[in-house]
Amino acid sequence: MESEMILHPKNKWIQVELSFDKKEEEFEKSLVALPDDYKPAEKPYKTVSVVGDPEGEYKYGDVLVLPTHIIREIELRGHRYYLVERNHVMAVVTAAE
Repeated sequence: MESEMILHPKNKWIQVELSFDKKEEEFEKSLVALPDDYKPAEKPYKTVSVVGDPEGEYKYGDVLVLPTHIIREIELRGHRYYLVERNHVMAVVTAAE
């Protein structure tokens, strides 16, 4: 039985997941009916959720805005992990109070 792998980012790397941005895309798709073969232009930025931050500046679930091209995908034994360098974080998204 293969055990689940856990990635521990080091140095200036933050582990993120892309699910936050995918939820936003699904919401946008539900607003307007588009042809099945329609592909929207890729945004120059992406919103992601924090999975792990070794320096503790960001906590699990924090939403960050990053340039799309700097997200690094790592695949290990069928699992996908996403890392970004800390200095590329453009903003943190929080709820209005």
